[in-house]
Amino acid sequence: MFQQFGVGYAICLIDIYMGMYYNTIIGWAVYYLFASFSSELPWTKCGNPWNTENCSPVTGRLNETLSSNTTTTTVTTTLMSTMTTSTGVTLVASALGNSTMATTHPHYYQYEQHLLSSTWPTMLSNVTTSTVATMAGVVAGAGPALSSPAREFFERQVLEQYKSNGLDFMGPVKPSLALCVFGVFVLVYFSLWKGVRSAGKVVWVTALAPYVVLLILLARGVTLPGAAEGIRYYLTPQWDKLNNSRVWIDAASQIFFSLGPGFGTLLALSSYNKFNNNCYRDALLTSSINCLTSFLAGFVIFSVLGYMAQVQNKSIEEVGLEGPGLVFIVYPEAIAMMKGSVFWSIIFFLMLITLGLDSTFGGLEAMITALCDEYPRTIGRRRELFVLILLGLIYICALPTMTYGGVYLVNFLNVYGPGLAILFVVFVEAAGVFWFYGVENFSADIEQMLGKKPSLFWRICWKYISPTFLFCILIFSLLGYEEMLGEEYEYPEWSVAAGWALTLSSVLCIPTYVLYKFLKSPGNCKDRLRRTFKPEPLIPTAIPGQLYTGTAV
Repeated sequence: MFQQFGVGYAICLIDIYMGMYYNTIIGWAVYYLFASFSSELPWTKCGNPWNTENCSPVTGRLNETLSSNTTTTTVTTTLMSTMTTSTGVTLVASALGNSTMATTHPHYYQYEQHLLSSTWPTMLSNVTTSTVATMAGVVAGAGPALSSPAREFFERQVLEQYKSNGLDFMGPVKPSLALCVFGVFVLVYFSLWKGVRSAGKVVWVTALAPYVVLLILLARGVTLPGAAEGIRYYLTPQWDKLNNSRVWIDAASQIFFSLGPGFGTLLALSSYNKFNNNCYRDALLTSSINCLTSFLAGFVIFSVLGYMAQVQNKSIEEVGLEGPGLVFIVYPEAIAMMKGSVFWSIIFFLMLITLGLDSTFGGLEAMITALCDEYPRTIGRRRELFVLILLGLIYICALPTMTYGGVYLVNFLNVYGPGLAILFVVFVEAAGVFWFYGVENFSADIEQMLGKKPSLFWRICWKYISPTFLFCILIFSLLGYEEMLGEEYEYPEWSVAAGWALTLSSVLCIPTYVLYKFLKSPGNCKDRLRRTFKPEPLIPTAIPGQLYTGTAV
């Protein structure tokens, strides 16, 4: 039935889109890994060729802020002889809100805004209009906001995004990034060219090594000052967030990317199992390990965020960033302030690379296995050559993500490539199996494999809860796609249209294949509809000599 609905072809396209940008992110980690092999991490201090005059180390910036607060307090105490009530704060906020700093440096303006909102309202509650206007002008003209060495290293040395103008002009390919990403593709090729024989051996390293590094980083993180506060923040539930649809969308995306449902990873790898393999045990074990791993990683991240919050004298909400900023700015910034920072940086980025390779193996292996099984004579017999050509084409298509403006394209592909389409594909998978094929038929297949029928709980989840939940997540994602793009860069209108075309290119595989099957089937309209949505006889499995007489799902 998956073949009838064209889900397989949709998954192949989604895996290609994911490979176009996901390997580039791994390439960033490779760049950081090589940069870490030095006596001092290059993002520890300012004064490098890529730094600007606004660069200021976090610790130095904190001292400047404290000094500035002391000076401001002295000046304000002198000026508090003539006072009115609310005019002062209003004018200061208005002046800063319209300053050049706020419009030209939106990423760093939040630091000065926090200083204003947390320190000055109490002191300026009664200052006169003219006095406040004067002081606001001093603050607004104090100079551009400061940025950390870690941020400037990522944005100005690794990406060099200041040389681009967004998607309208991304600039040429950066050779060093292209070389790093090329190395990633080489590793991927020699891990997949022999199928599970080669990938299975590599996965023993890429799957187990991150756990060793996570435990090492956790042991270091919990010993840092402020780690307890970060962990407390991590473990404290914020129930009001459940009313935010974005939280549910992010949670679903996390499961899809980490566990792999919808990308074909689990289907492809499980096809190599024996027919009577205990899939029930494997499903529970795999899902549990996946969630526990994410839970463990949360302790690693938030222990360091708590440390950063204490060092910068900020709240954890202000320290943390979403997306690449957390991995390539905040965490490296924290590592740079640790003793033995070079060692911690090397093992951290080694962990990122192994995690990334493990994920990209799964997605590409799913597509390769599907196409080799579908076309065994033309592709299956020439797997090594096919994998070489496929990865070569994906690398060529991924070259725009290695330009100076490639970071904008990476985010674009993340949202419009797999981000939206995968939700629709997973919903169709659930509806196809549990509504068209039927829960009873599916349960009978499992009973034939395991010798017992799934419980009522699982049958209710399959038929009602899972499809309904997936459909709601899909609707919320479609309505809030602009939030998924982020607010740091406003994507041009033409890119939004191109993004929807990219999403539809995979989604339309499903109705297109349904139409193809309908037109190809013999008989009248009613017979064609019945044949279109009827499961096909099962094709032999991927393992020679292992056959099952029944119907295919």
